[in-house]
Amino acid sequence: MPWTEIALLVPESIKDAVSGELSELGAAGLWEDEEAATGTTRLVAYFENPPERETLRDVLLPIFQSEGLDFPDLESSSVKDQDWGEQWKKHWSSFPLGRRFFVVPSWADSNCPDDREPIYIDPGQAFGTGTHETTQLTIEAMEVWMEPRKVVLDLGTGSGILAIAARLLSARSVHGCDTDPVAIDVARENLERNSAQSIGLMCGSIDAIASDSVGFLLCNLTADAISQFLPDIQRAMRPQGIAVFSGILTSQSRDIRQKAGPLGLTVLQERTRGEWCALVMRNNGP
Repeated sequence: MPWTEIALLVPESIKDAVSGELSELGAAGLWEDEEAATGTTRLVAYFENPPERETLRDVLLPIFQSEGLDFPDLESSSVKDQDWGEQWKKHWSSFPLGRRFFVVPSWADSNCPDDREPIYIDPGQAFGTGTHETTQLTIEAMEVWMEPRKVVLDLGTGSGILAIAARLLSARSVHGCDTDPVAIDVARENLERNSAQSIGLMCGSIDAIASDSVGFLLCNLTADAISQFLPDIQRAMRPQGIAVFSGILTSQSRDIRQKAGPLGLTVLQERTRGEWCALVMRNNGP
């Protein structure tokens, strides 16, 4: 079965917004190829049933206009069906993450540098390869703020990469939860790859976590989800416990701060990379 490939050049500032709209229009997959010389990304979307070119323009044009940009040329072509998983693997190799870790794809034959600890990951259908800025910011915050012997909760664990890193950082116990059963299956496989079966996994969310039980909380989701979960997060955290919130656009930071403040969550640090930020907060109680 042939697929339709639609490609366009997108500035970094609106890449995520454009990607989201392409997904809403039915893209079965997206490929990003950074154009270092121009500071843009070539986004390639694959459609089984592609939308009309006029529909694409109507949906995407307002995003470009909001940045005062002209609408780019759309490239369209037909491609043969293939093993997309194998194609994707060819373009994903091992890389350093934070100061301490080295991410190794489960299918790769790579040696970890002596001064780093390996994390073996196959993201499957779950978020969390370690390449996204939000994951990088979370890992870097963990390396600074996470003290050993803490009880750690990875809320929305995805591939389990953050939970695995927490165990390597000498947490007393680590627990991961996700509402997606597929993500839990992926995370469980990654825990086995890393001999980290001691990490507990649960298909569920923060409402199922006991009050005053979490010493260090990881939450790499979206600003909307974080806003929704904040009261339960504060309830589940121990007094003086620390949370790392990521998946937040820099433009959304102020809103999260304003919603967290009345709950007694105070900001210790804000880390940024590109358009993304991570907020490190301490639970001082309401």
